[in-house]
Amino acid sequence: MIQDDETLEELRRKKMEELLNTSQQTAKFPTGVAVNITDNDFDEFVKQEGIVVVDTWAAWCMPCRTMAPIMEQLAKEWADKGVHIGKLDVDENRRTAMRFGISSIPNFLVFQNGKYLGNVVGAVGKKPFVQLFKKLLDGNDETKAGHA
Repeated sequence: MIQDDETLEELRRKKMEELLNTSQQTAKFPTGVAVNITDNDFDEFVKQEGIVVVDTWAAWCMPCRTMAPIMEQLAKEWADKGVHIGKLDVDENRRTAMRFGISSIPNFLVFQNGKYLGNVVGAVGKKPFVQLFKKLLDGNDETKAGHA
């Protein structure tokens, strides 16, 4: 009888893990990866709880290509802290690029709990983002629009 209870509990645990993994994989904006977004879902993406960074880029931009694996790494490393990374191709999504006055790429738009905080421009590497995430997570809200 005890073995049956243990077996049943193990089956329940495995089923719950499956359900959680499936919902994570089928979510519109999965965590732990840099998500491709468009003009159409931009507003929905940036309104997520936590810190949201949108990497505005283009295929022809070499500095953008340099930053792409860094953003993927940040998405994976900071997912459990509520950091979400999105990628927006400015050539295919001009409306959002114009809305935020993006004239240089890569340009990283930073939001927290749906509020636009500012941007980071250029292939700055990983360290400035780590510092920014720590500052925002510590509740230090000295960040002003335009100067994330």
